[in-house]
Amino acid sequence: METGHEPDDLPGDRGFRLTPQTAGPVIEAWGPDRITCMAEAVGALVSEFADLRDTATTTMLPMVLESAPTPDLLVGLLEEVIDTVDVFEKVPVHVHLAEAEDGGMAGDLEVVDVAEVALIGPVPKAVSWHGLEVGEHGGTWRCRVVLEV
Repeated sequence: METGHEPDDLPGDRGFRLTPQTAGPVIEAWGPDRITCMAEAVGALVSEFADLRDTATTTMLPMVLESAPTPDLLVGLLEEVIDTVDVFEKVPVHVHLAEAEDGGMAGDLEVVDVAEVALIGPVPKAVSWHGLEVGEHGGTWRCRVVLEV
């Protein structure tokens, strides 16, 4: 799917922006490839509720996303982050992803205890399928996701 943005409206070759909306915050992320775009989306998700500037000690949590269409992988990745906070009380500081041979993704989440993080907002409850967009356009991968808070 194309996100409808022209290439020149994205600052830099990778990044994200958050836009508050009535339905929930909207993540827009981009990068030169699918992995980078999804990693930026994770960064956007975490920045919605946590300030990571003073975090130091991290632990690695392995992660595997089974082969699926790209929109399903993106939602699965973001829901993995939400579950990591809710279930394990850990906040992802970094995500390391690689494409798996079967079309899925594998990697790990570098996490810190939620107690070590300054929470600046509520942790989103879910990722909405409504308005979900992800795909490559003009040599840049982009995604748009609405979060449910």
